[in-house]
This record gives sequence, C-alpha cells and structure tokens, in this order.
Amino acid sequence: MKRIIILSTVIVFALFSTITYAGTGRTAAQFLSLGGGTRAAGMGDTFTAISGDVISAFWNPGGLGNISDIQMTVSYTNYAAMFGEASEGMYYGLAAFAMPVKDWGVFGSSIQIQDQGTMLITTDSPEPVGEEDLGMNWAWALSYADQLGDNWLAGVNAKIIRQKLWKESDTAYAADMGIQYVVSAIPLGIGLALQNLGTGIQMTDEYQTQPLPRAMKLGLVFRVIDMPSHRLQLLSDYTSFIDKLSETEEDSANPDFDASKAGVGIHAFKPNNSQQGVGAEYWYSNILGVRVGYKYIPDMPGDHITMGFSIRYSGYQFDYARVPGIDVPGGGDIDKVALMFRF
Repeated sequence: MKRIIILSTVIVFALFSTITYAGTGRTAAQFLSLGGGTRAAGMGDTFTAISGDVISAFWNPGGLGNISDIQMTVSYTNYAAMFGEASEGMYYGLAAFAMPVKDWGVFGSSIQIQDQGTMLITTDSPEPVGEEDLGMNWAWALSYADQLGDNWLAGVNAKIIRQKLWKESDTAYAADMGIQYVVSAIPLGIGLALQNLGTGIQMTDEYQTQPLPRAMKLGLVFRVIDMPSHRLQLLSDYTSFIDKLSETEEDSANPDFDASKAGVGIHAFKPNNSQQGVGAEYWYSNILGVRVGYKYIPDMPGDHITMGFSIRYSGYQFDYARVPGIDVPGGGDIDKVALMFRF
C-alpha cells in the first residue's frame, strides 16, 4: 500500500507540472526525440512495452518497475558521420541509473546530453575568420516506478531541460508518465507513455515561446520463444508527436499552414504524422543478442532499417547499433555504442 501511495503522489505532482503554453512555430528541445539507448536503436526504436531495462527511463518509465538489480548504462553517438563536415563536434550521449529499494519500488536518474558542435564565422569575408561554439543541450530526470498488481507496472519521470543555441538559452520543466500491462493468457505486453509534458522554451521573449516535443507512445511486445537458451520477441511502436493541442489564430491566418499535416490536436495521431516501427530481438543463452528493426519517420523518405547486437558477460554488457543517417554530401549511417553494468 505504501508503494501505491508514493507513486500516486508523484503522478499527481507530474500532472500539475504539465501546464504549458504552446507557442507558434516548431517545438523546442528536439534532442529529446533522439531516442535513448543502443538496444532500442537496433530494434527500430521499439521499446515502449519492454521492461526490466534501465533505458526504459527514456521510453516508458513504467518499464523500470520490475528491475530487480542495480543497473547503470552509458551510451555515445557521434553525429559527425550523419552530416559530414557540417556536423563537426556534434555528439549525443546519455547515462542512466536505476536501483530497487526493498518494498518501496525502483528509483532512478538519467541524463541526456547533446553537443551542437561549432559554427564557422564569416562576417563580411568569403573565408571563415573563426568559429563559435553553439553550446550544449541537456536534460536531467529523476524516475520512480513500481508494480501495481500482478500484471501492471507504472512509473514517472520529473525532468529539468536546458536548451542553448549560441548566445540564447532557457530552462524548462517536464514530466513523463507510463504504464505497462502483461496479458496473462498470451505472452503479450502492452505499453503506453506520455512524454515531455511541461513548460515551454523561451529563447528571447514571451511571444517566441515554443512547446516541448510532446509525444504519446504505444508499444506491443510478443514473446515468441521464452526458454533459458533461446529467447525471441517481436515488437512494434507507434509514436504521435503532439506539437500543439489546438490550432491558433496565427495558424488559421497562415495560408501555408495545414493542420492535417502537422501535430495539431487529433491530427497528431494520424499515421502519416506519426513515427512507426517494428523490431525483433533474439538472445542465445543470455550471452549474445541480435536485433533488427524498421521504422517510418514522417517527412523523411527512404529505408530506415536498423540493426544491432549485444555481448553479455556476467554483469557487463556491450551494445552496438547501426541506424540510417540523412542523405547529404559527406553523410552516412550512424554507429551507436553503449555499456551496461548490473550489480
């Protein structure tokens, strides 16, 4: 009972923190949508229904609820391979920690860091005369999750977000909430999460406030094989990006604005405005894991096929994933690496 009281209190606090002003323009803090964890990346970013892994903090905090050991992970992505010379110095990293505390549930903390690299300064000269650091974005979260009954998991994140672009910066506060349910009759898991519900980013003045990249995630996992030496699961995720809750007067006055093609209100949940992914993961004797995935990204044509693997020894695990980049001169696919520790 005391665990349910704690979780209910945190959820109420998170709900009160979701009051937001949705300003005009695109959403801010886009680095929050870069995903979390190399294991998820290898499966086409299909992780909303997965539990028992510390990187659930970045997808569905409810998945932390049945962690039984102390877990820690660090991940690194070099985005220089994605954009070529235009992305010099750009990288994305994350770290997460989760620990069960007796009968009180699972507590955790995580951080995301995006270094935006440097920009060449030309002034009135055709040749660069110097370079300027564009700054670093980061988001720090505290997590709490627990089991609510035999088949239910629930969890929340409370986040502080800092966005910086050259000389401008601002801080926002947000919450994530998620639940998971396991169907007893069949080996099927269902996950639902709401992310980045909070205050907006205000870089210059109140008339240029932009909302955070709010998202609703729905995930399924089907455990085809679940034996000690062989485990195979199939996954799918559907992510809707809710840029605005409703159309504004400025939107209506803009002849180029089409709410049906943007993340506004009910239009955000349409298939052509939502990211969709499918993935598969196979483990052999809890030593070697192999993954493959495919995802559809709105406004980004092309094949988005992902792959990855894990090697686990005792309490140590190495993860690798390769994901598609953007078709630009000098650009290419992206390699992601991560280390996980269990105690």
